[in-house]
Amino acid sequence: MRKGAPSGSRDEASYWTGLKGGDFLALSDTRSFQEGGAHGVDWRVRDIRRVAARDRATGRPLATWHIHDLERAGAGQFCLVVVEAAGDFELRLYFVPRSWATGSRDRLVDLGASWLFLPPPDPEDFLSSDLEYAPFPDVPPLDEGGAPTRREFALSGFGSPVYGSYARDGEEVPVIIVEWATAEEGAPDPLLLALEERWMLPDGRVLPAGGTVSPMLGHVLAPGDVEIYPS
Repeated sequence: MRKGAPSGSRDEASYWTGLKGGDFLALSDTRSFQEGGAHGVDWRVRDIRRVAARDRATGRPLATWHIHDLERAGAGQFCLVVVEAAGDFELRLYFVPRSWATGSRDRLVDLGASWLFLPPPDPEDFLSSDLEYAPFPDVPPLDEGGAPTRREFALSGFGSPVYGSYARDGEEVPVIIVEWATAEEGAPDPLLLALEERWMLPDGRVLPAGGTVSPMLGHVLAPGDVEIYPS
């Protein structure tokens, strides 16, 4: 075993949740082969957020999203996500398409990315924080290497937005996670995720402009698609 390499089995969540900032990953899934050629793509773990979510009514733990922000020269926003729930886990690779916007709900609405949300009752008078995530978002055509493709997505995961938080510098950062998926065969990235951070102030007040939203496309990774090189 390499010095500092993670212990345990690749089939155990602890193998992946032990990743640290500064560790390097070599990805060899289909998309990484397309981007990096025969050797796939190498990434560095820049930052980690561990979002613990609970049922809002009962307080029962639902899942933990271990979100590893990745970086490499010339790349956009990518992250490796380990979703851990009920003793099981799943590896996913998400990215923000270059044509998509991130930012506050207000910014997304202003830039035309309101497809994430249901239309407000009065389009001329509403607060972005009041918008509800759409169960069937009207996702704009996706550039998948050929002619732009339109795909239909529906709520997946827990079937509704999930609320949680992560700790950062002594502060609990509130987070909303929404998951959708397409059932269409052949989609290289069949998963859609919206991550909304800091939508609420520490005193419980909701920000009228909404939190910072990152809409991302992604796909599931097999454990054999990822090789860890500890820092």
